[in-house]
Amino acid sequence: MGLLLKALQNGYRGVFMPAQDLFDEMYSSLADRSTPRLLNRLARLDVLVIDEMGYLNLRPEQSNIFFKLMHLRYRRRPTIITTNLDYPEWASFLGNPKMVEALLSRVRHQCHTIKIDGPPLREPQS
Repeated sequence: MGLLLKALQNGYRGVFMPAQDLFDEMYSSLADRSTPRLLNRLARLDVLVIDEMGYLNLRPEQSNIFFKLMHLRYRRRPTIITTNLDYPEWASFLGNPKMVEALLSRVRHQCHTIKIDGPPLREPQS
């Protein structure tokens, strides 16, 4: 994540989070009622990188918290999301098609989508 590294080297605050860890934290925050603190911490980061989104089965509560996080960061702070899913596939893991439509409206409004095609980099190349 060269972009995050460059931001950190220039004095910005940022975090790289695997999506699994992010959604686990979101779910845990429900039990101890720390969701507002979690959202505040993540919303204030200068750069947030969420890696490998779309491979999880989420509960509606996790999707709702994620929507709120993206709403808080919208037009304020850059968020980088890596995924192998095309935008139409987001509803399959986030559920609630209307919420996903609103989320994607925000995510895509001022974003640069970079699609990288090719063989998986983790497979041995012949």
